[in-house]
Amino acid sequence: MRISSISPRAVAQSARIIPKRHLSTSPVLRRAFEDGDYVLLRDKKDASSDGTLIKLRAAKITVTHRGKIQHDDIIGSQKRQIVNSSKGTAYRIHEPTLAEYVRLTPRIVTPIYPSDANLIVSLLDIHVDTCGTPDAGKAPFEILEAGTGHGALTLHLSRAIHAANLPLPQIPHYADTQEPEDAVYLGESLSDLREASLDSWKQSRCAVVHTLDIARKHSKHAEKVVRGFRNGVYARNVDFHVGDVSEWIASQKVLRQSDGPFLSHVFLDLPSADRHIDNVASALHVDGFLAVFNPSITQITECVEKIREEKLPYLLDQVVELGAGTIRQWDVRAVRPRMTVKTSVDVGSEVGSASGTSTDAVEGQVARDNELAGEPASKPEKWAMVCRPKVGEMVIGGGFLALWRRMEQAPKTAS
Repeated sequence: MRISSISPRAVAQSARIIPKRHLSTSPVLRRAFEDGDYVLLRDKKDASSDGTLIKLRAAKITVTHRGKIQHDDIIGSQKRQIVNSSKGTAYRIHEPTLAEYVRLTPRIVTPIYPSDANLIVSLLDIHVDTCGTPDAGKAPFEILEAGTGHGALTLHLSRAIHAANLPLPQIPHYADTQEPEDAVYLGESLSDLREASLDSWKQSRCAVVHTLDIARKHSKHAEKVVRGFRNGVYARNVDFHVGDVSEWIASQKVLRQSDGPFLSHVFLDLPSADRHIDNVASALHVDGFLAVFNPSITQITECVEKIREEKLPYLLDQVVELGAGTIRQWDVRAVRPRMTVKTSVDVGSEVGSASGTSTDAVEGQVARDNELAGEPASKPEKWAMVCRPKVGEMVIGGGFLALWRRMEQAPKTAS
């Protein structure tokens, strides 16, 4: 039976007759672990260890250096109960947190670690309202993440918008095996009725995370990671795409039959983000954030230069260095260097002052910035970049995050 042959009434009836699957996030329910759940096992005598993350499978055995653990001994148990290995080692059963799940799941690319992902979501300042009934006149809250990678930030973004969407009438169980006579959906077995119900629900979403990666392999792996967390509780808020971000934006405009903006925020985790920020501008709502995450500060300066040279409608909000346990802001801006020919006297005095004791390194840097920002001479010069930490000590961090606000397009003046 094909999807097109299913009537809306049948879909509505199926929502009433299919039993609701309770999620482990409910504060009033203590759900027993089931086949397909992820659990975290920690040595009872060493609660500080990271533990072992396993996906439960009936009749499967996990081998550790402290003995074999039968999955059947865990299935049916509840959180914080004890399971014993074949050598008598006692393990306490935990439901992994989002941070633990992201850190311990198998990876094919380096993830954005939980501390950085939480900070990025916080800086985007995401606020969504609970969607009681779909409002046809109100545009959905849409976020674009370009550079899916491991799916770590995808999960954090989806959690941030989760309250905006209506609950599904039935949470699909994503099985790894194909059931007889069932249609195949993204490599997984789903009945036609469930697929039709899910497609109908997606049309009513009030908030969506579009995540895009250039590599199909990475996108597939990230999709598996997102669906694996707590029975896919956040997977329904996410649409996965493969391709180039500029091409995806162009295709969305054709699909939506509109050239207007449709994205609330955009996050670019790409090696050449500066090549796409002009195309992003036309799709980003006014006052929305453009966030660029790169491992090198020079990649951020390329975006700053691109915006200045092409007069793109962005206003730099802040640049921060993400590190272990803390962040620090960076001063990244373009200035015109003054055309000043240093005489030998100037050079001599510079060397002399350098050989003496340094009174104030900060004042010296400020003076240098003031010199660079001085009035240009009659002959135009290229712009130079001021790029240095504002405050704080050196931190070994995970990268640099730049945030721009989308401005109103400047009105065109009549010639």
